[in-house]
Amino acid sequence: MQKIKKIMLDFANVRLNNVILHKLGNKSREEDMVLSDKELSVSDSIKELLMQFFLGHFQEENYYNFFSENGPTENPVYQYVNDIFQNPEHFVQESVNIAQKLYDAGTHPKIKEGDLYVAYFSDLVVDGELVDAVGIFKSETKQDFLQIKASADGLDIVIEEGINLNKIDKACLIYNTESEFGYKLNIIDTTNKQEAQYWRLDFLGIEQRKDDFYQTQKYMELCKDFVEEVYNEEHEVEKPQQIAMLNKSKNYFKENENFSKQDFEENVLQQPEVIEAFNEYKQQYEEEKNVKLEDNFGVSENAAKKQQSKMKSVLKLDKNFHIYIHGDESKVSKGVDPDTGMKYYQFFYDKEE
Repeated sequence: MQKIKKIMLDFANVRLNNVILHKLGNKSREEDMVLSDKELSVSDSIKELLMQFFLGHFQEENYYNFFSENGPTENPVYQYVNDIFQNPEHFVQESVNIAQKLYDAGTHPKIKEGDLYVAYFSDLVVDGELVDAVGIFKSETKQDFLQIKASADGLDIVIEEGINLNKIDKACLIYNTESEFGYKLNIIDTTNKQEAQYWRLDFLGIEQRKDDFYQTQKYMELCKDFVEEVYNEEHEVEKPQQIAMLNKSKNYFKENENFSKQDFEENVLQQPEVIEAFNEYKQQYEEEKNVKLEDNFGVSENAAKKQQSKMKSVLKLDKNFHIYIHGDESKVSKGVDPDTGMKYYQFFYDKEE
């Protein structure tokens, strides 16, 4: 059955109702924080540019939730955003609280200074639901632009510094839905691991939502790790068979709208000893990674595409050959040349294309 593409995020009719700008330095370097006490007044044309800048990079349904040890409602950023949803007239003051929280979280000397925008949107469609949203955006990267200016002698070129509208460094979009579970939200973070912790944990306090995207992502990671660590040459599984198992796993998630553990075992793992080894590894994986994988869930198309690129079907022979194997490992055989002692593969096919 051909999978039907589902639109998870639809910003076609979104409206930007409020936006405010604060400037944040690095607290550990004792740099200043400049807080605004009023919203930005922008024209319709600038609103359009800002919405593209803010929303143009959100493309997938990899959702997160706010959390804290005592429940999501105790998370400070949750409380600020919740107050905006409940009392939009508090937008300016809560944006100041958000800015202060982010400034206080910037204790690492490598955290960059930047411009912090807080925005309030309406008429977004998320998984078929019409919602409002609060956006938090930090722009850290400035770019040089050439500006042509008229002078008494003709035209001059000057260099001015500005923001690249095609790049956002850090972003978070919180949708006004599922508040009891810590809201549903998306994030963007294009920076390194150290700064990701600063944005995701120290400031926002979020964790990945345990939904179909999460289950698809984690199950495909499990399949990849199982092949690398168990279903391998150390356990008398040749490389073509490993690649075949990866291909069958990828194709299962590519071709099915729903995952069933029983169906996966029957059609992908097949052999009783492989099924047993897989389930043993799955239990170990869940304990070590602190995840719970369900026996049945809907396959996320975006998560499957993302993981497929990490499951390489390549047979690498020294540094001379990279051979892509897409199926039917029975048409591949391996041997050793008696004269040279070198290993070789034979590939059988019907026609050359």
